[in-house]
Amino acid sequence: MRFESVVAYAFGPLRDESLEFAPGMNVVYGPNEAGKSSWHAAVYAGLCGMRRRRGMPRRDEKVFAERHRPWGGDGWEVGAVIALEDGRRVELRHDLAGRVDSSARDASVAGRDYSSEIIHEGAPDGSRWLGLNRRSFLHTACVRQADILRVRDDPLSLQEDMQRAAATAGADATAAAALQRLDDYLRDRVGSTRAPTKPLVRTERETDDARAALETAQEAHRDYLRRRVQVEDQEQAAREAELRVEAMHAALADAEANALAERLGDARALDEQFPEGVPHPLPDGGVLHRRVIETLTTWSNRPVLQELAGPSAQELAERINRAHRGLLAARAAVAEAGALDIERRVARAHELGALFPAGAPRTSAAEEAHASQVRDALNAWESLPSLREPDGPDVEQLEFSLADFDKKRRGGGAASGARRSGSHLLACGVAAVVGIVAALLLPDLRVVGLTLAATGAAAFLWLRFVDSRPGGADIALVLETQRDAMARSLAVRRTEQAGYEAALERRAALIEQLVDNGALDNGAGSEPETVVRRLREWEASWRDEKLARAQLGLEWDELQGLLGGSSLEELVAEAGRLREEADGLSASADESRLDEPRARSVSARELAEMEQHVDDELRGWQEERAERLAAEARHRLDTERVAAATETLRATAARIGVTGDDPEELADALEVWRAGRERALGEAGRRSESWDRLQQLLGDRTLDEFAAEAERLRARADRLAHEVGPRALAMARESGPTAERLEALRSTAEAARSEVDRAHGQLTEREQNLPRVADAEDALAAVEREQARVGRLKRTLDSTIAFLREAEERVLRDIAPILTSTILEWLPGVTEGRYTGCRIDPESLLVEVRTNRGRWRAAELLSHGTAEQIYLLLRFALSRHLTGTGETCPLILDDVVGASDAERKEAMLRTLRAVGESTQVILFTHEDDVRDWARRNLHAPRNRLIELAGPRPHAEERPAT
Repeated sequence: MRFESVVAYAFGPLRDESLEFAPGMNVVYGPNEAGKSSWHAAVYAGLCGMRRRRGMPRRDEKVFAERHRPWGGDGWEVGAVIALEDGRRVELRHDLAGRVDSSARDASVAGRDYSSEIIHEGAPDGSRWLGLNRRSFLHTACVRQADILRVRDDPLSLQEDMQRAAATAGADATAAAALQRLDDYLRDRVGSTRAPTKPLVRTERETDDARAALETAQEAHRDYLRRRVQVEDQEQAAREAELRVEAMHAALADAEANALAERLGDARALDEQFPEGVPHPLPDGGVLHRRVIETLTTWSNRPVLQELAGPSAQELAERINRAHRGLLAARAAVAEAGALDIERRVARAHELGALFPAGAPRTSAAEEAHASQVRDALNAWESLPSLREPDGPDVEQLEFSLADFDKKRRGGGAASGARRSGSHLLACGVAAVVGIVAALLLPDLRVVGLTLAATGAAAFLWLRFVDSRPGGADIALVLETQRDAMARSLAVRRTEQAGYEAALERRAALIEQLVDNGALDNGAGSEPETVVRRLREWEASWRDEKLARAQLGLEWDELQGLLGGSSLEELVAEAGRLREEADGLSASADESRLDEPRARSVSARELAEMEQHVDDELRGWQEERAERLAAEARHRLDTERVAAATETLRATAARIGVTGDDPEELADALEVWRAGRERALGEAGRRSESWDRLQQLLGDRTLDEFAAEAERLRARADRLAHEVGPRALAMARESGPTAERLEALRSTAEAARSEVDRAHGQLTEREQNLPRVADAEDALAAVEREQARVGRLKRTLDSTIAFLREAEERVLRDIAPILTSTILEWLPGVTEGRYTGCRIDPESLLVEVRTNRGRWRAAELLSHGTAEQIYLLLRFALSRHLTGTGETCPLILDDVVGASDAERKEAMLRTLRAVGESTQVILFTHEDDVRDWARRNLHAPRNRLIELAGPRPHAEERPAT
């Protein structure tokens, strides 16, 4: 197979554009952003299209769509014309947007559609003619530089194609497919222990359920039998409860008949007491009787009067008032003493305050700092050395002399030297004499003087020597020696002058500091000696003032102690307040009681102790007074109650006709009257009670009717006793027959009967819904047979899958030598003979190469460029091996030589050109050296160089979709 052309109808930035390819090697060159990656993807999509399946697209399909959808418009379509080895030319057209209008038609013969031959995953896939599919074609023949090594990321996607090629010469049946179908069949028809809905787990679960159902049925039968026995026991208990109700009913009837007979006897006895009929009533006297009883009760409950002992409440109140007055006098005396003390403090504070009109006698930090600066400046002035300007010629004169010497030396000859020798001798002599005099008389200029004397003497000797021996070389030597001496004199003079000027600057700076510290103007009146004298006078005055301030410190501390942290005005105000408070206390105190605390000069501590003592006494006296007031109030109330009881006693005695002065005698007379009255009332009450009892017994009946009713109840009781029997009746009588017990027994019997009826209904319903044990046993046998069948099927499938996996492993071992031999065709040439051996793991696609020294190394551990070249050869081998019989697989490569150096790049290009002799190669590149190589080595019509136009719009210029 080979590409004749590719048409991008609407693909990424391409619209209605096409590329035509040669049958051999094609190099498509273009700079960055020229659309190479888009054309690379268009060639792949023009052959393989995109799958058409339900559900969400895969991640790689989403990425492909995001990168290569058209930048404008709704369509997304690409096509290609390919030539097959059987002579057919097929035009492929793929609708990538809708994935519906895709086709594969004969390009030469109208009406022939080959789409059905290459349908894969719902859409035409041209790689099917190669024995591949769009995924395996992408992993082998369609390569981008960044994806060369990705063939190892997903080796499993190529296993099926490698097995098909090795085992069946490209047929569709493979061991992997058989294993997949067996796995699918095993998963669907048998399942695993992790698939709860599949037969393996389902039959095991159904067997457990059937076995549990059998056990449940058997347990249900056993429970039914136990429940029926319980119902029979409940029935017996209900009958016994009903018999106890009947016995209790009979016992109650017997007790009622006996009670009625007893009441009949009482009624007959009471009727004999009243032969005359209704008894006569007692004359009225109840009000007087009740008053007599109340009077006697009041008299007996009267309080006993006792005399009160101890001081009265009034006496205690006077005692408390005296204590208050004494305490108030003490407080007034203490307040007067405090006011007098603070007034003395105020007077002393006024006296000391007059000494400090300007405040505290303290020295500020600024004054101390200024004094320190003055002392430092004076000390620095005194330590200055004496300053004297250097003597002798100045720097300008020495520089002029040196320059004049150099000028004369350059411009004069022997004749001019002879004419000026006399003047020079005189000058040199004078200089030597001056230097000697300066060295002897001026110690500070000794170095300069000696240097000047040496220079003058040397010049004098030289001139004399010149006059006697006018040789040129000797004259030059003497002149050079004289010039060096003059240069050294100039350097020494410059150093002395610089030191003198620095000393002048230090002296000026110190004078300025002295003027600043003395607060003087730097004018005529601020000579250094004057400033120093004034500063010394100021320093002496400052020391005297500081000593005076130190002497005043004691008086200032005393004043602060008197003030106690407050101001003088606050102290005066406090004195006024205390005096006002003392006057107020003195005015409110008793004058006669003030003399004693004033004479004792009671202190504040004594006052506090007195207040504590008085408070303790006052609390006791106040409690005692409160108790005395309560006792006096109770005594008055008791006296009034005794008087009222005596008056009531006399009035009540007068009502019954008794008089007298002694209250006790009157009380005894009233007690005798009360006793007689109560005896008469008791007799009348008893007859009235007997008559009321008779009427209660009879009710609305006569005595004869009462007797007839008693006989009827006795007959009924005898009948009920006969029905229940003597034993049950005796047991009911022993338990104490009452209406409450009868009602309780009746409720118990009714509840027992209701429970029995309910149990009978439940037992009947359970009997109707009772599972059949035989049916459960049959169901268990059926599911056990199905479980055995599934187990046999699983063992058979497991054995078959094991056999096929062994066969698959043998297939992979057969593939490895084929791939290795294919790679070895090109490996030595591509790697320049560095690697001569190769071995491959077909399962993981791991490649190892052998060096010239026989050492094996993994390809991915080599340099990046070498690893890419080796795995590119692996892709060539895979594409050749996986392609079906009779076809050749074209290679679509994008910048696959970018990581190689120049020599290996050219070797790889030569290899690609050699591959292109039998297989179409389409290489996309942006490298100029690859383009230049193609211009030199690719020739039509077998090979072709295609150069794309310039850069297309940037990604940010892409229109929104």
